[in-house]
Amino acid sequence: MKFLALSLGIAVAANATAADLLAVSTAPVGDLPRGVSFSATAFAADDFIAAKDIDDHWSQPASPRPGRNLAVAFGRAGMDYTGHGWSVGVFARGDAFGKTNRDSIEVFQAAADPLQLLDSDRRYGLDYEFTGFSAYGLRLALALPLASETVSGSVALNLLKADRLRVERVVGEVVVEDGKANIHGVRTLLYDGLDYTSPLAPNPGRSDFRPATREYGDVGYGYTLDFALRWQASPELRVDLAVNDLLGKLSWKNVPLLTQRVDVDGITATQWPTRPGGEASFRNASRYQDVDLDLDPRMRLAAAWTRDAVVLGASLSARSGVVLPEFSAGWRFAEEGIIALSYETRFDSIGIGVRYGPFQFALRADDADFGAAKALGATIGLNYHF
Repeated sequence: MKFLALSLGIAVAANATAADLLAVSTAPVGDLPRGVSFSATAFAADDFIAAKDIDDHWSQPASPRPGRNLAVAFGRAGMDYTGHGWSVGVFARGDAFGKTNRDSIEVFQAAADPLQLLDSDRRYGLDYEFTGFSAYGLRLALALPLASETVSGSVALNLLKADRLRVERVVGEVVVEDGKANIHGVRTLLYDGLDYTSPLAPNPGRSDFRPATREYGDVGYGYTLDFALRWQASPELRVDLAVNDLLGKLSWKNVPLLTQRVDVDGITATQWPTRPGGEASFRNASRYQDVDLDLDPRMRLAAAWTRDAVVLGASLSARSGVVLPEFSAGWRFAEEGIIALSYETRFDSIGIGVRYGPFQFALRADDADFGAAKALGATIGLNYHF
């Protein structure tokens, strides 16, 4: 079980117009000055291991939380031109979302040290799922014709070309009795990175993709809609609502699909994981499958209160049933300068962001030691107004 190392967006600073924890586009284009902007943002966080290890060798013991454990990631880089009430831009993005339980993490980690499991009788339930993809796109946004001086909004159409795809699911159980483990489960891996192996090739491996005939995959296209609404409730208070990836869809043709069924009884510490003892059954099925992936909408609700040089903010970002609350405080040190601190409560990460004139930069982590941090992110931006 490995989570694909794709990245996701982070919160920048209070009252900044770049991205939030899920890189949701929030500012109506009618409220943005005419000009050109570039931004790149990335964030990755999980509940159980250092972010740098999530798709690599685990250099330290995992520390999963009880119940559901999450790994979320989003990355986006793009350039936009904003006119009077409209904008057009190009971008590249990657999205990843995984969830599992504590038992699955402990079983996965025990592949390197089976004695962690075999020294006591217990049942472990396996439940893991992951979806990750990347794409390139073109975005066109238009201001909504709202008859109000305090309310503004915009709608945007994103045209996407699909790139990479990985969808993985594991279900089953591991039962430990008298120093031996019985494993029964199914893993499905829908992944465009699987290499074809001829079914006539000798010495098949357990993870070989061996369909009867070879097919060639093809990435397709897709689309999403974005919506943004802003309410200037008073000179000091502003409220933003944005929803991205509405009705979103991406398609791929002939994606390799590997199904692995495992039924093993009587594994001992000396046999794990390469030489199962007792009765063992490993059955693989390989085929190609067309995929139409429905994208999960992402939402952000935020409020900012400004008084003199102080800016206070609070927000809720959500996707796939995951809610990320955040609070921020900023200080304006120049007409176009602000420095802000923010705290995100789901992964306990702290962010610091600076914007001065056309430049902005931010970092986020839950630990001063980046090598041990479970949440890491950064963003840069450049805005030229004319």
